Amino acid sequence: MAELYSYPSTSASAPASASFLPLPGAPRFDYAKPQPAVKRIDFPIRPHLLKYLIVHLKLDRTLAAPLLVEDYILSKTNRFGFALNQLLRKPIKSARHESSIDDCTAVLGVDLRNFNAPYYELTRGKLSAYCVFQFNDFVDDNFRSELYWWVGQHRERRSTIKDAIRSFMAFYDVSEDDVAYETLRKDVQRNADLPSLKKKVVKKAPKSSDFSMNLSQKTGGLSQKTGSVSQKSGVLSQRDVFSAVRQELMKLPLPLFETEFFLRPHAA
Repeated sequence: MAELYSYPSTSASAPASASFLPLPGAPRFDYAKPQPAVKRIDFPIRPHLLKYLIVHLKLDRTLAAPLLVEDYILSKTNRFGFALNQLLRKPIKSARHESSIDDCTAVLGVDLRNFNAPYYELTRGKLSAYCVFQFNDFVDDNFRSELYWWVGQHRERRSTIKDAIRSFMAFYDVSEDDVAYETLRKDVQRNADLPSLKKKVVKKAPKSSDFSMNLSQKTGGLSQKTGSVSQKSGVLSQRDVFSAVRQELMKLPLPLFETEFFLRPHAA
């Protein structure tokens, strides 16, 4: 009688792990299960802002030159992750800022494993110029706010503006190739509210004759049409939503206070 099944060889040359062949259609367990691809993007950013984020996002450097850092796992638990999450959820298509992101020559790897929104286009490099510009601009606003505070604190200790800016650059490892000292100095002189740089201007109280004492009924009260917001105009656009989010985030205390530099106790 002919044999119905063919059994594996049991000779000495056969491997010890030999087993019966699986039946057609049966699941196999003798190979590794494929792992899902990691959802990540390379986000363009200015070199000095990347070094700034290394400190605030607590990222480790993987290569010194050219500067490479570990991927940032996107999270809404900090101001920068919250802002970036908001921008990535509904990317705005706009070519208006194309030329404004030419200096974003560094790369921040962003891990999207916690990103609860469509990411198909993002993982294929289809980041909008609006998104790149707005995030860089938001981070830069925080960078400048810290710089102004830093210089102000050093001025109170009778330090020079030059030494204050240089120490700030050293704290974040920002070099002249990243952003020039002269650029920061001019920015401080124009925008930092330092007593030694700006004279206090005493504003005169306005004369009563400069204003009309009585408002007419027409200008004094809003009409029913202009006084109410329609349903259409009441819905904020994505640009307006991020603008409101950005304003609220900028009201938070300086990010510098969240770093290890301020959290750890200092020696007296």
